[in-house]
Amino acid sequence: MAPETQTKIVINKAPGPEHKTAAHYMEGVFNLELRKDFISSTHAHHPDLSRFHTHTANTNTSQPTTNGEPPSASETSNEKAPLPADSAYFTTSESKAKMLTRLRGSNNNLHDGITDQQQLHKKKEELVASIGRKLEILRAEREAIKEEMRLNQELGTEVTSKVEARARLAEAEKYKLHVEEIDKITSLLLGLSGRLARAENALIMLVDDADPEEKRILESKRDKLSEQLEEAKRLKENIDRRAIQVSKVLNQYLTEDQYADYDHFIKMKAKLIMDAREIDDKIKLGEEQQQALRETMFKNP
Repeated sequence: MAPETQTKIVINKAPGPEHKTAAHYMEGVFNLELRKDFISSTHAHHPDLSRFHTHTANTNTSQPTTNGEPPSASETSNEKAPLPADSAYFTTSESKAKMLTRLRGSNNNLHDGITDQQQLHKKKEELVASIGRKLEILRAEREAIKEEMRLNQELGTEVTSKVEARARLAEAEKYKLHVEEIDKITSLLLGLSGRLARAENALIMLVDDADPEEKRILESKRDKLSEQLEEAKRLKENIDRRAIQVSKVLNQYLTEDQYADYDHFIKMKAKLIMDAREIDDKIKLGEEQQQALRETMFKNP
């Protein structure tokens, strides 16, 4: 096998069990179909970003991942037997877990076909640089999403002004409460999905001779988070039912185009929150890929 091809396998191939992401648990929860006559996402049409999306779809190096934030104290305070500090649940984010799986069992393969250590080091440098370029694009996309959030919020402010001017006070308050609920439920679902994915991945990362008590606690945490996620989904269903009533009220006071603005604002609000989280996680994965490669370069110069 050619050296270049072999080295790529280390980065792109993902042997072993499939790792979970927040997307696994969010599928079908939101209706994000947007009007075709609205201009599509600005960052999606950036020429560099379009090339990047095409490239990553082929190489599979930047798949959507879950949030790698460390758990808050509340996540562990209610456990009778807390996990050890070095448990994979705390030390391994989903993105890092994915990277470790790619590297697991592949260290020996990295040297197959590349006998020259200087050539191997150069190949690693090229990979680090390549990931760096992709990170630059992702960071630019993150800024574009922030700008979209600002513009969408401006649209929402315009809609709110029209509702406040035309609807009764109680009706306007229900509308504003609905907008707040969309923010909160989206963040809640993403947070629970990310934590559940982290628990699942920590179980996957456990070695065969892992501490049985740690495994039991992780399984308990996973089951509890799964229940909490289902409860959050039921809350989302309740919000969706209230949204129908809000829509009926707004249709009394808004023109067809103004109502379309409201519909676009609400859907984009949820979509952009999820997009921002996904981009942050892709950046985290890329940074961890870079770090993992640099560590191997220092260990095996």
